[in-house]
Amino acid sequence: MPLGDTGWSVWRDAILRSTGFPADGLALFAAPAAAALADELLATDCGVERFDKEFDEAVRAAGQRFTELAADPLLREAVTWQNRGALVAFDGLVRGGPDAPRNVRRRDRERALLKYWQRYSGKNETVGFFGPSCWVTVDPAQPETARLRVGPELTRRRWVRFESWALVEYAECIGAELAVRRWWPPVLAPQVAVRDRSVLRPGQPPLALSPVEAALLAAVDGRRPAHDLVADPAIGLRRPEDGYTLLDRLVERELITWDAALPVSPAAEEVLRARIDAIGDPAARLVARSGLDRLTAARDTVAAAAGDPQRLGLALDALDVTFTELTGRSPRRREGRMYAGRTLCHEDTARDLDVTLGAPFLADLAAPLDVLLRAARWMVAALAQAYDRVFRELYDELRGEAGDDPVSLADLWYLAQGLFWGAGDRPVDAVAADFADRWAGLFGFAGLPSGTREVRLAVADLADRVDEVFPAAPARWSKAVLHSPDLQLCARDAEALARGEYTVVLGELHAAWASFDCEVFIPAHPDPERLRDALTTDLGGRRLRLLYPTDWPRRTSRTAEALAGPGDRQLAFAAAPGADPARVLPTVALTVSERDGHLVATAADGESWPLTEVFGELLSAHAVDGFKLVAAAPYTPRVTLDRLVVARRTWRTTVGESGLADAAGERDRFLAVRAWRRRLDLPEQVYVKLGSETKPCYVDLSSPAFANMFCAMVRAARMGDGAEVSLTVSEMLPGPDDAWVPDAAGRRYLSELRLHVVDSAARVDR
Repeated sequence: MPLGDTGWSVWRDAILRSTGFPADGLALFAAPAAAALADELLATDCGVERFDKEFDEAVRAAGQRFTELAADPLLREAVTWQNRGALVAFDGLVRGGPDAPRNVRRRDRERALLKYWQRYSGKNETVGFFGPSCWVTVDPAQPETARLRVGPELTRRRWVRFESWALVEYAECIGAELAVRRWWPPVLAPQVAVRDRSVLRPGQPPLALSPVEAALLAAVDGRRPAHDLVADPAIGLRRPEDGYTLLDRLVERELITWDAALPVSPAAEEVLRARIDAIGDPAARLVARSGLDRLTAARDTVAAAAGDPQRLGLALDALDVTFTELTGRSPRRREGRMYAGRTLCHEDTARDLDVTLGAPFLADLAAPLDVLLRAARWMVAALAQAYDRVFRELYDELRGEAGDDPVSLADLWYLAQGLFWGAGDRPVDAVAADFADRWAGLFGFAGLPSGTREVRLAVADLADRVDEVFPAAPARWSKAVLHSPDLQLCARDAEALARGEYTVVLGELHAAWASFDCEVFIPAHPDPERLRDALTTDLGGRRLRLLYPTDWPRRTSRTAEALAGPGDRQLAFAAAPGADPARVLPTVALTVSERDGHLVATAADGESWPLTEVFGELLSAHAVDGFKLVAAAPYTPRVTLDRLVVARRTWRTTVGESGLADAAGERDRFLAVRAWRRRLDLPEQVYVKLGSETKPCYVDLSSPAFANMFCAMVRAARMGDGAEVSLTVSEMLPGPDDAWVPDAAGRRYLSELRLHVVDSAARVDR
């Protein structure tokens, strides 16, 4: 539907991500009286006794709350899903009670609980039932700003899925037996291509093949099982046993894969079951199927135990035992890493809530969003132009070396990786700096008095200047037309939102990113095929999707793409799971040439794509990171366009400059935090982001408990990475009083709304 008269279009589907614990939980450890007396003590050096008394009372009250939370079934279930080992600390808090001695062990346990609590109450992360999401309808025919229907439960639906790596491990174990594997089709490794009697490999010289090897690789199509291939007289094998040995050797040389070929997605379970059903040996099929049945039964027991933390823990333990019995392998991987799919299964949930946003909502947001979207349009075009220039330089260099031979995309791809992931100057860094500088000029930062808290601008006053600062430019790759803003609505409650009494805060704008195309969201949607068709309409039917290696960061079953179109192709640049032989395009099989002044990549069948489209997914990843409205200055004020806050107040320092790492003892840490807060003029509720951490963390600076946790984090960062580790602080907006998402009991939850906005006029014709 149109976003007002801006020329942008908005999907009628949106996602509301929310916390699983009420927002008022963030205030459980606040101690405003102790904070006020600490400030008085620091300012006047008087009132020590009054402060000490109030501080001791705040610590005692926090101890009581820690004990209560450690026994709370809902919190224990959340932690059980995420990290069962942490429950040892919770049990210790319960056993010790609120009056336990305040030794190192007690403080460590409290810090562990507090880190979970701040996340579950304050972060919209869509992680299990402590971050349920729901699909929202945007309806321009509805006259109210918002209309809600609250269900009786916190979650309407819960589903438990295997992580694909767990099924891969099981498949490897059963596939170790030739009686099983002989029924599985070998597949040409996705990153290689066969030309006559040579194998083309990225980053390596061509590999000569014997006649038998060449014949066998030519017959490997991902459909014919191994037993059929080795019996084919056209291949020239003397005995089937020789064929199996040759297949093993080709696997060792990374020329083929010969396994269950499971994708990194929830579909891995269905694919594995089909692979097992295709086993022609009844005895081998029975063993393989019975093992998978044991795994799925144990998983189903886990799903049935949801809602009871004790039963859930036992069920998860039983699943671990079953997995290890079947595979002989650990039920954990990548310990300590985020986004790694560390456990065997995960749970996701849908909130028991229906929301429809109406015409006033679109009308309020159209003008300020238009400003941001025009800037995003400029940025993604600038990013494409910057990378086009360096792609051209690399192409010219390779063209000079190739002589009469064509330039291989694999060679250019290899050289280009440093432009995306290298530690030196990357094109994206220059574009992002230019982007922030242009915003600084538009916001008038240079002329602001020191310490300015907020810059309020009327969009009507910026309309002409926006086009000057961010002149329009054409989209250069398909995803460049699609942007996903995360919006946090600030309203006292749902009724206030419906009356139009709200403001909006921009969380992030995911520029050039199809953020709905994700497995974590799709199961809760009533019609996923409609979403798939909509994405194909917006991005075209000839998309190139990267085939990611197993160790690619943040790639799990939950984050896998879910809306692949029927004409999408898979671009393989390294060994990777999930290749579809009918769709895969190895970079070694594409050549780069110039056509009408532009670089294009062409496949053996003649299909071609602009080089910018080939690198489109990498460009989109950097467009998301590059959309920063303010530069990394020591302090930047809040910026508001009409009723949309586009930048929060932010402070930037280092762990060394903070002076918090050296504070010893709870009392001194609290005083150090209060002094640091006063020095920087910080609000009481903030989010802090250490350069050594992946995620920001909520901190209530009025709380001795949070002060203790925060100082420990700063000290750990300095010990691990040095005093120059960055420390970024931003105001909490929205705060607990701005939470409007309700449950049936009237409790309110923090949330964020994600929209899909399309630059309809600039769609790439693919």
